Amino acid sequence: MYDSTEESEKIRQLLRTFNEQEYIHWDNLRHKKIPYDPKNIWFALSLIRITQKIRTIDIGDEIFRYYLPELFQKQLHHIDKTSPASFDSLFSEAPSETNKKQYLVNSLMEEAIASSQLEGAATTRPEAKKILREGRKPKNISERMIVNNYRTIRRLKELRDQPLSRELILEIHHEITQGTLASNADETEFRACDDIVVGSKTDPKQIYHYPPECKKIPAMMDDLIAFANNEDEFIHPIVRAIILHFLIGYIHPFSDGNGRTARALFYWFSLKHHYDLLEYISISRIYVHAPAQYARAYLLTETDNNDMTYFIDFNIQIISRALEDLKQYIVRKKSEESESIRLVEEIPGLSFRQAEILRNFIRHKARYYTISEIAGKYKVSLPTARADLLLLAEKGMLKKYLDGKRQVFTYQRDAEIIPPGK
Repeated sequence: MYDSTEESEKIRQLLRTFNEQEYIHWDNLRHKKIPYDPKNIWFALSLIRITQKIRTIDIGDEIFRYYLPELFQKQLHHIDKTSPASFDSLFSEAPSETNKKQYLVNSLMEEAIASSQLEGAATTRPEAKKILREGRKPKNISERMIVNNYRTIRRLKELRDQPLSRELILEIHHEITQGTLASNADETEFRACDDIVVGSKTDPKQIYHYPPECKKIPAMMDDLIAFANNEDEFIHPIVRAIILHFLIGYIHPFSDGNGRTARALFYWFSLKHHYDLLEYISISRIYVHAPAQYARAYLLTETDNNDMTYFIDFNIQIISRALEDLKQYIVRKKSEESESIRLVEEIPGLSFRQAEILRNFIRHKARYYTISEIAGKYKVSLPTARADLLLLAEKGMLKKYLDGKRQVFTYQRDAEIIPPGK
């Protein structure tokens, strides 16, 4: 293709970059500004990919393949070092049990809300959190989706010792979709029709995927289950979890709720293999901010002979980013915890939890909180939450109002709180 030794070396380096450091798809390559014909580079890259160590997975009558480039190995090693570690090990000092519980609850809420929003739930994030904290009965389908998702995600750790089975998949799907679909059969059985397409939420004319015929679903799901339970061939647990996520989305075994079920199975499999720290991250929260890239990761696989490497690449990046976000969140929360300790020292008779509640009111000075919302946020009983709020009101830190029959509280703006460092 090119003669000189120098040019050949440049091309080898370029091919290595596009295969090992950036697993590139033709759709991206053709837009790259490179001093060579992209078609020739793609041809050479395709030849390399044919000869390299590709793994294949048979699902029904389809063959899926993937490759683990050097970059993936580094990222997976980083996830391995971080994820199975205890939560406490990420702190210079162990956090309070109250704060650990809050971190976990907040993460589970974020995942439940974002995963539902990806599937069309219209409730805002603050309103959704309020519903979950107060334990309020859902008023519409969007709220029901979020409540279902939250309940299901909280159960995944209880289910992790089970092998994957049709029954378990159907149970998870039913719990996620209960009361949100057209019929009970849609919630508890695989789809029995072929009028399902996967498309853009904003543009119905934009179709991303035509799922397999419904008659193929039982055999494909059996192969998926066998793949998940196969312990004879080692596949990195995170990679296997991502592949399960992909395959549920690809097979689309249900009339609706496939995305939520796919993401729940990703978490279930990760927890099954003791990546417990992943409980504290929300991958869907990042998907919500990049829905086109999420859909495109599926599309790149389909348009390159079922090469799942693109989807694996995207999701490893998402997990790595979510873990970094968690670290930053922890640093911020440690700073807030120090502020709560300062409040305990400066306000006589205040417990650490009450200081945490007060700090939250200081942070959101214009917000009104109900007793049930505070009970849900800090995982305490209603009488305990009421006593904490009344004590803070007695100390002049909060104002109490009646909203109908409910007591609501807000920050007392003229309260004398000494600023940090003073």
